[in-house]
Amino acid sequence: MDTESNQIASAWLSQLSYSLEQKDAASCASLFHHNGWLRDLLVFTWNLRTLNGHGQILDYLSSNMESTTISELEINLQDVYFRPSPGDLPGSVSSGFTFSTPIANGRGLFTLTRAASEPEVWRAFTLLVSLDSLKGHEPIGAEQGVYHGNSLCWSEVREQRARIIEANPHVLIVGAGQNGLQVAARFKQMGIPTLMIDKNGRIGDQWRKRYPSLTLHTTKQHHTMLFQPYPETWPRYTPRDKVADWLEQYAVSQDLVVWMKSQLLPTPSFDENKKEWAVSIDRDGQIITINPKHIILATGTLGGPYTPVIQGRDLFKGQILHSDDYTGGPQFNGKRVVVVGTGNSGADIALDLHVRGAQSVTLLQRSVTCVQASETVNGITDQLWRPDVPTEVADYRRAGTPFKLMKQMLREQKDLYWEKDKHILEGLAKAGMKVNLGPDGSGVFPLVYERFGGMDVGCADHIIAGEIKVKSGLGVKRFLEHGLLFDDDTILDADFVVFATGFVNIQSVMKGIFGEIIDKAGPVGGVDEEGEMKGAYRPTGYPGLWYAPGDFQISRFGSRLLAIQLQAIELGYMKQDI
Repeated sequence: MDTESNQIASAWLSQLSYSLEQKDAASCASLFHHNGWLRDLLVFTWNLRTLNGHGQILDYLSSNMESTTISELEINLQDVYFRPSPGDLPGSVSSGFTFSTPIANGRGLFTLTRAASEPEVWRAFTLLVSLDSLKGHEPIGAEQGVYHGNSLCWSEVREQRARIIEANPHVLIVGAGQNGLQVAARFKQMGIPTLMIDKNGRIGDQWRKRYPSLTLHTTKQHHTMLFQPYPETWPRYTPRDKVADWLEQYAVSQDLVVWMKSQLLPTPSFDENKKEWAVSIDRDGQIITINPKHIILATGTLGGPYTPVIQGRDLFKGQILHSDDYTGGPQFNGKRVVVVGTGNSGADIALDLHVRGAQSVTLLQRSVTCVQASETVNGITDQLWRPDVPTEVADYRRAGTPFKLMKQMLREQKDLYWEKDKHILEGLAKAGMKVNLGPDGSGVFPLVYERFGGMDVGCADHIIAGEIKVKSGLGVKRFLEHGLLFDDDTILDADFVVFATGFVNIQSVMKGIFGEIIDKAGPVGGVDEEGEMKGAYRPTGYPGLWYAPGDFQISRFGSRLLAIQLQAIELGYMKQDI
């Protein structure tokens, strides 16, 4: 144990504990650096908030401290992952701690550095506080596996439980992809009866329907599943079909109740007096009505495919498709293909087409693209999600660095990252592609929260070598019989055009089901002015309606916060009104 770090952390936590006990907002705020950060996940308010700087922190604490009682702040010296130790910042000390409120168990994480004007004084650069569980409603944990003195077998127990949930689910989750499955697994552990529905025939089909060469761009430590990490022999980057099959068996292993070939029908209605929904579901042709208290939309932030309207489409003698319908390169062997869009999907598809023998592949770039080598980006993720650190620990440490601070820190290293990927960036520029490290130089990593970037997994080398062409800075004026006419009146011959142009926001799709309710629920996707994801795992503005978007890690971490909020509503701690 690091004795000096322990002394520093313990002394600071004692000061914080006294300030909270006295409900002294000014004293509490004085424990932060002038540019310090406070991230509050459900402790002072039933929301997810990030405050930066003395002014914001003081205002926030002044408004909420009187109604919040926090006590029993303790450092657990036995916790090897969160006990006091030198932090990641030079000369810093970091430590985790636990605390209690009248209704909940909490935890926190702070990083301290010396005050510039008073070297003997340590102040917080970052402080994360979050609810971990509500008292009396902690996670269930593993079962014994013996039921009614061995008088019932597991299949009977599972069937009985499923029937009860199907008849009266507390929660309906729409979408059985990785987000919906992880949220459902978390809810099961928190004792929340949950039914999932998905329009596909099998769990994992949303992955199986994508192009066969697809491989996840992050490493397995980052995209592992809640409660169920991949085996040691799992590939560093997970192929499409392995993801699909893992999701399918995950639902079985986690004992989740899922209806496949099932879709919501218009229009669900919420009874404000009963605080429940009336929902009709088409379950493989059978119409079933249920009354859940909550609906979780876990279909991501992406809705239907977006294809720009271009004149002359009917004249084109070739084939036009969206990347969502791209099923692999063999059918394009010997063909001239144009791929519109240079994001992840566009680059992946262009590479697949080239490798599978297309006569020519041309990428049309509509706007500047943020590009970094996959190993550069995953060098960052490998630091955050190390193989020797439990996933839950890594997720909490990541949460301890607010999003806007993370962007700031990455931006400060942009020269280093540019130098690392200089050969790719300069090579792509010479090939006619407009590239950068994002609008502010912070790179690809933050774009997962804001939008989608472009991580190179091999396409760049072929562009640089001239094997995949790039046409940039020109709009498409119209289709011709055998190609495309551009704004400068140049012509590009094509047999196929693949639009890797993204998707509309999920709200536009859900509005067709929920009607004006979706407008009342507010936006989802991207980040707000504090750096928290809009509408994600937090109140949407409409009671009983929630979004669970993001990547594997975001839903893995956010699922606990969402579960606590639903429990708090049921117990009367948290209010929800139209």
